[in-house]
Amino acid sequence: MKLFTIVLLLSMLLAAQDTATHNHDAKGGPVIMLSRDLEMRLAVDALPPHLRDGAGIMILTSTGYVKAKDATNAFTCIVSRRGGNFYPVCFDQEGTRTILPAYMDDATLRLKGESSESVERHMAEGFAQGLYRPPARPGIAYMLSPATYLLNNGKLTRTIAHVMFYAPYLTDADIGGAMGKSPFVDRPGPHGMIIVPAGSKERETNITQSHDLIVEVERAIGLAP
Repeated sequence: MKLFTIVLLLSMLLAAQDTATHNHDAKGGPVIMLSRDLEMRLAVDALPPHLRDGAGIMILTSTGYVKAKDATNAFTCIVSRRGGNFYPVCFDQEGTRTILPAYMDDATLRLKGESSESVERHMAEGFAQGLYRPPARPGIAYMLSPATYLLNNGKLTRTIAHVMFYAPYLTDADIGGAMGKSPFVDRPGPHGMIIVPAGSKERETNITQSHDLIVEVERAIGLAP
């Protein structure tokens, strides 16, 4: 039965590959909250196992993100609610410095009742005023957890695990990108990133190892009974 569940989950992930863009411009719903313990376990699930113990963790409270654990390696992890999506993501030091603040502010504004349009306006103004900045050097963010959910037609849908390389102001034309066929640029602009899907063997392994976490998360966020 467990093998059948794993195969089913993998097929759902593959079907969702063409919607792996983060869709930050979608109209988000209410901000999803988790228990502290579950949020911490989900946040680091975005990383390869050998990096998890040393990663810093930020968790969302009713007033915004707070530090739950200090980093002893280069990575800081959160469960992002950016754009109304819901996914664990871990940034290296450069991403933590330049990209993570925008992700955290997005959730804080939504907690205050701001609309998606208002949040996007705030982000644009923040870049114009120098509050948010593009990465100053190449770097990587991990989104390898199979418990990763992006908005698709207003509903959260599990999507394919991937890694992201910072690519400010690049476009698909620059790299020959094509979503679903090759690495592609998500959200071109100062926080643009090249999305590289994880390999099929890695996805299978992640689904197997995170099976119980997936079940727990999907019950908590209302995607499973």
